[in-house]
Order: sequence, then C-alpha cells, then structure tokens
Amino acid sequence: MGVKTKPCFWLFVLLWLFVYHRTCFSIGGDTISVGRSLSGNQTLVSQNGIFELGFFRPGTSHNIYLGIWHRNFENKTTVWVANRESPSNDPESSKLEFLSDGNLVLLKNLTETVWSTALASSIPNTTKTEAVILDDGNFVIRDGSNPSTIYWQSFDYPTDTWLPGAKLGINKHTGKVQRLISWKNSEDPAPGMFSVGVDTNGRGQFFIEWNRSHRFWSSGEWNGQIFSLVPEMRLNYLFNYSYVLNENESYFTYSLYNTSFLSRYMIDVSGQIKQFIWWKGRPLSWFPFWFEPKDQADVYGLCGVFGVFHNSSSNCDCLKGFKPLVQNDWSSGCVRKSPLKCQNKSSVGKEDGFLKMSDLALPANSKTYQKVSAGRCRLDCIEKCSCMAYTYNNYNGCSLWEGDLINLRQSGGADGRAGAEIYIRLAASEPELQNGNGSTRTAMVVYI
Repeated sequence: MGVKTKPCFWLFVLLWLFVYHRTCFSIGGDTISVGRSLSGNQTLVSQNGIFELGFFRPGTSHNIYLGIWHRNFENKTTVWVANRESPSNDPESSKLEFLSDGNLVLLKNLTETVWSTALASSIPNTTKTEAVILDDGNFVIRDGSNPSTIYWQSFDYPTDTWLPGAKLGINKHTGKVQRLISWKNSEDPAPGMFSVGVDTNGRGQFFIEWNRSHRFWSSGEWNGQIFSLVPEMRLNYLFNYSYVLNENESYFTYSLYNTSFLSRYMIDVSGQIKQFIWWKGRPLSWFPFWFEPKDQADVYGLCGVFGVFHNSSSNCDCLKGFKPLVQNDWSSGCVRKSPLKCQNKSSVGKEDGFLKMSDLALPANSKTYQKVSAGRCRLDCIEKCSCMAYTYNNYNGCSLWEGDLINLRQSGGADGRAGAEIYIRLAASEPELQNGNGSTRTAMVVYI
C-alpha cells in the first residue's frame, strides 16, 4: 500500500518550484546593486515591463552577449549590445557585477573581463551605486540615494538602434561621437560596414556612410520641423524632433507625443536606415514606417569588395573568378579563387589576363586619363599589378581601377555609367578565362 502525502506537502513543493523558477529567470526587479550580480538566464525588467536586459544568443550563433530588447514582442528586437566585439560562450559562466571603484563589468568564465563601463574616475560612494534598466530603454549607473545623478548610461554608447530620448551627435569638448553602426550580419552584432551619424559641420542633417568614410545618403538639411529629403517626417503629429547646437555639443533627439506608441530607428545590415513603430492595441509586432535609401541598389558597397549587386534579384554575388570570403556575410566581400601571377613573381605558367564584362555599371574610385589611346590604356593597366580593371570609350577615355573594386552592380540603365565594357584582371588559370565565359551577356578574354 502506497504512502499518502498530505495536500500541504504538495502545496509546499509547488511553491518551492515556483520560487526556484522565478530565481532562475529574474533577480527581482529592474536593478543591480553593489554586491549582487546578473548571470545565466537571469534578467532585469524595466518598471513597466517595456524593456528587458540579459544574456542572449543571436539566431543560431553560439556566442553570448549582454543586451537590451523590447519585451514580449513576437520576435526579440535587440536595441543595445554591451559586448558586441567580445562575446562569451557560456551563459552560466557569464556574470555582470560591480567593481569596488563603481564600474560595471561583464565577466566570462567568472573572472575574465570582456566589457566594462570604463568610467573616467571612481564613483565617490559606491555603496549607494545601482544599475537600472529604465522604461525608455536606457541602462544607467546612478546614485541610489539621488537618482538624478547619472554616472554612466547606455544611451551614450548606441549600437545599431536609436530610441526616443537618446542623442545622435557629437560632444565638442571630448570629441565623442554618438552614431549608429550596423551589425556585421544578422547573427553577429560586431560593428558592420554601415553607420548613421549627424553632420558634425553643423548643417543639421543625417547621413549614412560605408566603412565610416564614404557617404552615400543624406536626410537633407533640418528646417526646424523636418529633414528636406525625408517626406514621411511631415507626419509630425507622432514625433517631436529637436536639434541642439551650441558651444558644447551638436545633436538630434526625439520623443513621442503619444505614449501609446513605441518607436525605434535602426541601421540595418542592408545599409538602409529604417524606422519602426508600434501602438497599443495592435499585435506585438513592429510596423515599418519608412526607410532609406528606397532602392537597395543605391546602398554603397552593399556586397563588399569584388561583390556584385544584382538589381533583378536584389541579391549579392561575386565577380567571376572570385568567391565569398565568409559565407552569408557579404560585408566581408569576395576574394580571388586563384592568386594573380604578377603578385607572385616566382610562379610559372601563363601571365594574367583580362575578362571583358558588359553587364556591370562601372565601380567607383577610378583614375581617368582622357588623352590616351585604347592600346595605351590597356598597357598602363598591364604594367601595374595593383590595377584590377580598366575600361575605355571615346567619350570618357581611359579609366583604371587600382586595389579592391567596390560598389559593383548589375547594369540596370539607371545612370550614365551603366552598360559600359569593363575588363577585370584574373589569373590565367581561372576557368572563366579558359572558357571565355564571364558574363551573362558578353565576355571576351584578353591575355597579357
């Protein structure tokens, strides 16, 4: 005969399991204080349950990051990542805690620091210090006895997302710039090739850059209400934008007139800036409000070096004779399948050749020489191992490209450069040169 257990025993067991479950997933509230830590599956939740901070794995990645995301949405929308360049690999051995000087540090293997708030000076009274996730998505270190005293905040260190209340701009005293930088790809939050920033010359406009150097889109100047090239901003009953320009700083910020709405801007891995909104009473998913550039073909360097953007399919591919450096990561571009003979003087066999392609718009950054013949143009490229491609026509003369080719795209007739013939330098061993087959339209082999 079995042993009977009293109902109160099972009540105790259920209560214990509930408490255990809760402690596995939350440390209770929105705050970490001195002497406590965040680890494993524990999270902080902002006071009204809008944002959550904790450890996460993006997609199928095995890497562990500390991040902030909107809570309760159908898809986790990460808005900030602390250790985007230094992932951990085990949530159980990852820990966020305070040091004695008031800095917040992220440890992996419980001892190795992978990220720190790196305060310029020690906090005077660390016993009152606390780290709090707020309902606006800002993660702050503050004086617990005087919450208006902020020692550090995540809003000063944005990743790829701009939230209401945060700033994008520059501190003129320190030179610190607040800009958005895309993820490297959908499963790697490391800094990618695209960024969004404010014109530091004080003209009051946003721009998107490739590789923090080449600007390929601008919002147009700020007229006090909207950016001239963003017509969607005329719906200003939703958003209140502010531009601050003084001797100390230059920045944009924005807020929402109606608290029933949520908003976020992000610089996507596609090289496009996108704004999403959500309003109460709707399903917990984001509505795309606007994005730029509208045409993905206008995104500079989208497919990386020696990569080609195809207008018809909106996909990236490598030039003939090249292969992706990293699978599913076009920001890393393409590399040669076979090295050039001119780069290895000790190699034997045929000299390098050129493959004529007729379906590409010409890449950027050429050197143009108008007063040379077609033959001289080809010889000038042959004689320079750094010359990766050349083209010649009676209108523009000779153009040479040295170094990596960037911003290649399938000719779509959208600009005056489309439809030109370009000769791409390849190793003689490449099948494309052997077969004379390098273009969907026209290809011709020219050996050196």
